[in-house]
Amino acid sequence: MKTISTRLLSLWRYGSFRWFGLVLLPLVAAGCAGTFHEVRTLSTSRQPAEKPSTLVLGDVQLSDARLLAAEKELYRLKFQQGVEVWFAKTNVFDSVISGTNVPPRGIVLSGTITEVEKGSSAARFWVGMGAGQERVQGEFEIKDAGGQNLARFSVRRSYLGGTGIGGGDMLSMDELTFRLGQTVAETVCKWLHGEKLE
Repeated sequence: MKTISTRLLSLWRYGSFRWFGLVLLPLVAAGCAGTFHEVRTLSTSRQPAEKPSTLVLGDVQLSDARLLAAEKELYRLKFQQGVEVWFAKTNVFDSVISGTNVPPRGIVLSGTITEVEKGSSAARFWVGMGAGQERVQGEFEIKDAGGQNLARFSVRRSYLGGTGIGGGDMLSMDELTFRLGQTVAETVCKWLHGEKLE
């Protein structure tokens, strides 16, 4: 009696499973290791009277009650780093600062990270294809130096996990939060240039 592996090998040799390999291989190579994002506009926006020269990173809260205090602080810092690193690669603003003092030609970015979903590493490993995904999302607003609302929007970043159809994780939750900060920074830039956010 042939073993299962011997039987499968013979089927492969005679071409019965070759079509399956040709279909499966590109899927595994492409994998599900990427992250995805979604941006939604929450209110009508208006442009500032003059082009702002400074972005002030205001208060960013984490409201997910499942997180420990240390985790909240880590994710808050990672988000801030994501914003700062993205703008450091551009010349959108003369400076990006943290705090509460807003210069006359400054705008303030603040908001709340409402959900930090760590998902299931087991589901990401064994199932893949979006099962057990990590997710981080929040709502953010831009105000002018006088405190007037200019724009409100939400952003979500998701990580499907794996190196193929399933597989080990390649992206930590703090890295995903860093990428959320980058997506928020990119959204601020789009808003400033009058582009559609979504």
